[in-house]
Amino acid sequence: MDVPADPQQALAHAVQELYAAPAAEFVTTRTALAKELRAAKHREVAKELGAMRKPSVSAAAVNTLVRAEDAVVDRLVDLGGAMRHATSAFDGRALAALRSDRDELLRDWVRAAAEHAEGPLTAAVEAEVRDTAVAALADAAATEVVTSGHLTRALSYSGFGEVDLADAVARTSTGVVLTRIEGGRVDEEDGVGDAEGQDGAAEAEADDGDGDGEDLDGAEDGAEDGDGDEDGAEDGDEDGEDGEDEVEEDQEDDEQQDDEADEPPDPDVDALEMELDEAEKVVAAARAERRRAAAAETEAEDEVRTAAEVVAQAEEALREARAELTAAEESHARAQDGLTQAQQGRVEAEEALQAARRRRDEARVALEEAEDA
Repeated sequence: MDVPADPQQALAHAVQELYAAPAAEFVTTRTALAKELRAAKHREVAKELGAMRKPSVSAAAVNTLVRAEDAVVDRLVDLGGAMRHATSAFDGRALAALRSDRDELLRDWVRAAAEHAEGPLTAAVEAEVRDTAVAALADAAATEVVTSGHLTRALSYSGFGEVDLADAVARTSTGVVLTRIEGGRVDEEDGVGDAEGQDGAAEAEADDGDGDGEDLDGAEDGAEDGDGDEDGAEDGDEDGEDGEDEVEEDQEDDEQQDDEADEPPDPDVDALEMELDEAEKVVAAARAERRRAAAAETEAEDEVRTAAEVVAQAEEALREARAELTAAEESHARAQDGLTQAQQGRVEAEEALQAARRRRDEARVALEEAEDA
């Protein structure tokens, strides 16, 4: 490896090469790369590299899929953004419309992982690969980790809250996620490469305040190209509207004062406002419950599908076990018949032996009598 002079760039390139190595060569590759970093006087990052975890079988399959730049990876990123947007907007209709796309993506994701993997994947590993994609769809930070190409373990999502990303990806000592380096270029600010790689642009923004750093390609009403752009676009409108709002509020205050001078205050206004506030709280709670119910339904569907697969595998194993039992019983019956025949042959042989001994004794007596005569 041609070691860059900058320590963080050197670490990023070393991690890129380490997680691109076959799983069987991970440890030897890590040792060799750490030695090269120490030789280049990058002792601290060499220690960081030496602490990088070997990916599990399912994580290695996901990393291989991501590094192959399969089209399903971009589909995962786009669909995850759309689903999270619909969830945050409490748009149950949009989520329902995306459900078929989600199911199709998960099937294609597992199939593509199996195609790009170094070896065949067991049913358990395929389930972990699928669970990892489900977590990436639900959480933006999980999407970044999954698409980094440096995943160390499978992810899972329980249907609510954030995805647990502890020890799930290669990071620097400062906590920066190390992502794929495309075209040999490393970002100077955080030591990571261009994670998207589209037309040499579109770098993820890490300082927008909400941690998403996602670009939904302007598909969501042209308003989600990044929080910074959105804020900038709204500031002008808000500044332009403030003056009008203040004038209108002044006019409304004057009118309200005139009305209050002419009419007695309504004693039920406070009660109505409290009732409205309580109603708004109920609506907000209902929306949150609807979101939780939709997520729970999706999780339940996944569990039912997984359970059906397990049942099918168990039934197949039972059929095979029954067939083996039948064959073993038939073999046992044949062996029992052979044993019975052998026992009968032994009895007959013993009887023949005794008869032969009697004839021998009779012949000996006859011989002795003949000799005496």
